[in-house]
Amino acid sequence: MNHKNSLYLLSSLFVLILFTSFPFSYGDVGTVSVNSFDVDYNIENGILDTIFLDPDFVELILTMDTSSDGTVEITIPRSLLDAKFDTFDDEFFILVDGFETDYAEIDSTSESRTLVIPFFGGDSFIDIIGTDALNPFSLEPEIPPWIKNNAGWWADGQIDDTAFIQGIQYLITEEIMNIPQTESGEISGNEIPPWIKNNAGWWADGQIDDTAFIQGIQYLITNGILQV
Repeated sequence: MNHKNSLYLLSSLFVLILFTSFPFSYGDVGTVSVNSFDVDYNIENGILDTIFLDPDFVELILTMDTSSDGTVEITIPRSLLDAKFDTFDDEFFILVDGFETDYAEIDSTSESRTLVIPFFGGDSFIDIIGTDALNPFSLEPEIPPWIKNNAGWWADGQIDDTAFIQGIQYLITEEIMNIPQTESGEISGNEIPPWIKNNAGWWADGQIDDTAFIQGIQYLITNGILQV
């Protein structure tokens, strides 16, 4: 065996001894978007796979790969998940691979709470259970009752189409009325269909719900009658 090969084997042996003698420590830091909320995390001795919200069980679930004992630091927006007793902050209920675990809350603001949760090597699931969670499936828009006055006046002919459109445009641009994302069509100059005025009158009288009225507004936007 020549000198060059001997050095190569010695170098390889040194690297093998180094990695077998000292455990490999690594971390994972980043931000995950969960139902349009940014969740910051920092894992020691692990890699995050997913974070997702289960609103039915009022919990945030983390899946991860872990190499050895470590911790995960996570900043949870209160609008996504929170733990409350009356108006006061309460403790979260934390499970790591199905076992209840203590944790430390290292920061708390009006917008978020930051937790540090320990885990053992090989653990792969963390359940963070609170009392209040965002319901991403609730699509019912909340509209202030006074907005119905405009709709009723328009349906009764007390204000014209232009005044009604201008009023709706103002409510949307000022974010008083929340409209689901709708692609605007080209300006058509078409008149407002009679069924939309009927909808407005029925909505003002409480005969149809907010969602049905919103669908009429979306029709005006997609057909270029209402520009936002």
